[in-house]
Amino acid sequence: MIPETDPQLASAFRQSMRRVASTVNVITICVNGEPMGITATAMSSISMDPPSLLVCINRAAAMHASMEDVSHFSVNVLHTDQAELAGMFADSSKRALRFTAGWHLDCARPPRLADAQASLLCRRIDHHKFGTHSIFIGVVEDAVVREDVDPLLYLNGQYGKAHFSP
Repeated sequence: MIPETDPQLASAFRQSMRRVASTVNVITICVNGEPMGITATAMSSISMDPPSLLVCINRAAAMHASMEDVSHFSVNVLHTDQAELAGMFADSSKRALRFTAGWHLDCARPPRLADAQASLLCRRIDHHKFGTHSIFIGVVEDAVVREDVDPLLYLNGQYGKAHFSP
């Protein structure tokens, strides 16, 4: 059993994580012909063989229960010009606006954002509950990338962009 977290440690951990830049993603699924999505920064590759990744979803999120039952999900890595879209998927009051434009929506597959930095279709193979979140593991079955590399980042509670030159 995991002990309850000390409030001072929780605060220090929260502040520490605000200093870690993360790409911003919209995780999508389709349930009974209805597209669903959520903004998430907790996404990571796991392996190149097989190509796979994980996403972490808060168990209190409306989409969480459905994620446990779907066969596939998509990870849409947002481009720096898509901060407004990230905000829309993070705000439940804007649910009706989420899939109005720019999406490939056939619900045979999870929705794919047409001009995402990258979109990865994953077959969900496992999930584990841990603390307030669940970790969903997917094997990548398809990947589409945008030519220019300029991902939307989240750092210290704000959206931003990377400043580097290769």
